[in-house]
Amino acid sequence: MDILLIRHGQSHNNAVFAAQGHALGRLPDPPLTALGHAQARALAAAMVAGDWPVVPTALHCSLMSRAVQTAAPIAEALGLEVHGHAELFEVGGPLDWSGDDADPRRAHPGSAAADLSALTPRLVLPSQAQQDGWWAGPVEAGPQSVARAARVVAWLRERYARSDEVVALVSHEGFSHVLFRELLGIPAVGGWIDLNNTGGTYFRAVDTPGRTSVAWTNRTTHLTSDQISG
Repeated sequence: MDILLIRHGQSHNNAVFAAQGHALGRLPDPPLTALGHAQARALAAAMVAGDWPVVPTALHCSLMSRAVQTAAPIAEALGLEVHGHAELFEVGGPLDWSGDDADPRRAHPGSAAADLSALTPRLVLPSQAQQDGWWAGPVEAGPQSVARAARVVAWLRERYARSDEVVALVSHEGFSHVLFRELLGIPAVGGWIDLNNTGGTYFRAVDTPGRTSVAWTNRTTHLTSDQISG
């Protein structure tokens, strides 16, 4: 089993920070911007056209709206269901926070099941997704995200063991770094791996611990130069 790890398209919060250099004006569960939607459509089109090196045979995504919206055109183009995964969310979880570092960060429940389902008819929701949201909190600490990544990888290795599946995971930049470490058995990373919006990273032989390799990172060949964002 191989994994294609995809960062979501540009979100409202990404655009706010890019424009201002700070997070004031952020939203707890931001949608994609017009650019983010275009990035997601471009990735889906590249996969269908054969311009992408691998094509997913299974698709999972975070329950944050921006990830569902990114997965939606991929699912439609490839005729796949997109399975919402309750543990692929960004580090910290959904936040009810003003964006001012002086203000407290509080857990937000995330979007309601009906609102997530409205984003694509191909979405299969897990039991955690309810009408009052899917996240009970609290705000996630760093060590908790590491444990969560271990659970996600263990689940993937069990579910897709000894298969030829190419499993796409639409997640987030921060949690992708934690998954990267867990997949390769790296205890800590001293720097940062740039992952652009809808950039893809490909891991081979994920169901064989100790044999997992990274074929490429942050592939954005489906985007034009003016579509690349971070």
